[in-house]
Amino acid sequence: MNLSGPLRSILLVVAGASMVAGFSGGLARLGLVPALATSAEHHGALMICGFFGTLISLERAVAQDGRAALAVPALAGCGSVLLAAGFTEPAAAAFLLSGLGLLAMTAAATWRLPTLFTVVMTVGAALWPLGTFWWMAGAAVSEVAYVWLGFLILTITAERIELSRLSMPGIVSRAALVTIMALFVAALAMGQPWTGSRLLAASLGALALWLACSDIAVRTVRIGGQARFCAVCLLLGYGWLSVAAGTLLWWPPADTPFGHDAAIHAIGLGFVLSMVFAHAPIILPAVARVGVRYVPALYGPTAMLQAAVAIRIGGDVAQSYGLIAASAWLAIASLAAYIATLASTSVRRSRFRLP
Repeated sequence: MNLSGPLRSILLVVAGASMVAGFSGGLARLGLVPALATSAEHHGALMICGFFGTLISLERAVAQDGRAALAVPALAGCGSVLLAAGFTEPAAAAFLLSGLGLLAMTAAATWRLPTLFTVVMTVGAALWPLGTFWWMAGAAVSEVAYVWLGFLILTITAERIELSRLSMPGIVSRAALVTIMALFVAALAMGQPWTGSRLLAASLGALALWLACSDIAVRTVRIGGQARFCAVCLLLGYGWLSVAAGTLLWWPPADTPFGHDAAIHAIGLGFVLSMVFAHAPIILPAVARVGVRYVPALYGPTAMLQAAVAIRIGGDVAQSYGLIAASAWLAIASLAAYIATLASTSVRRSRFRLP
C-alpha cells in the first residue's frame, strides 16, 4: 500500500503547525508574543504529543505499511488541532488513543521480532500514553513533561540501536542498557523529579554515557561529510543529556523553577532537537517523500541551536530573563535556518531534474 497520498501530506502539515504553535506558546509564556488559545499553557503538549507524536507514529505507520496504522498518527493530528483550538479534554483523549495505538504497533513488532531495538522502542512508546493518562487525571503539563520526554528519549535510543546495529556491543553492555532503562522508567513512575531526582538523574546520566560510548557516531565523526555532521549532532545531544542529568541532581526542579527550565530545555532543545538535526536529512526523504540532502551549511543552524541551549541554561543559572528570552529567539532562528537550508537543497535538486 502506498502511504504517500493526501493523508500523509495533511498529517505532515498538522505536525508542522503543531511545532509552530508549540514554539509560539513558549514565546507567549515568556511574554514575548501574544498567547493564542491554549498554546502558552500547553506548548509542551503541542510539541511532544502534537509534533513528535504525529511524526513518530507516522514513521511507524510507514514502516508497518498497513491501512489501519494510519489511524494512529491521524489521532495525534486530531489531538493537535483540538488542543490548539482550546479543547483540552478531547485533545488529551485523542493523544491517549494515539499513544495506545503506537504502543500496540511497537508491541506487535516486538512480538514478531524480540530484539533490544524493539524492546526499547516499546517501553518508550508506553510512556506516551502513561504521561497522557496522568495529564487527564489532573496532573499539570510540567509534571508529566518528563514522562513525555522519556518517550522521546527512549524512542531515540531505540532508533540509534537500530541504526548502529552493526556495531552494537556485547551482552554485558546490552544488560547494562536494560538495567539503566528499568531504573529510568522506575524513577518516572515514582514521580521524579518532583518527588526527588537522584534516581532519575543517575539513570539519565548513565543512559547518556551508554549512548556516547556505544553509538557508531564515535567512529563516524572521523569520516567527514554527512556521516560526520550526523555524528557531531548526536554527540552534542548526548552531552546535553548529561547536562540535564547534572541539573536534575544539583538543581532539582522541585526546589526551583529555574532548575526545571534548565533540565527541560537541555533535554528538549539540546538533546531532542540535536537528534532531529542529525536525522532529518535521512528520515524526511523516506517519511515525507521530500528530496532533501545534507549540505555543509547545516553546521550553521546547528551551532546556533547549541548556543541557544547554552544561553538558556546560563540564563537560568543567572536567573536572567533577558538571556532566557534571547535564547528562545535564537532557538527559533536556528530551526528556521535549518528548515530553510534543507528546503534549498530540495529546490536545487528539483531544478537540476528539469529538462
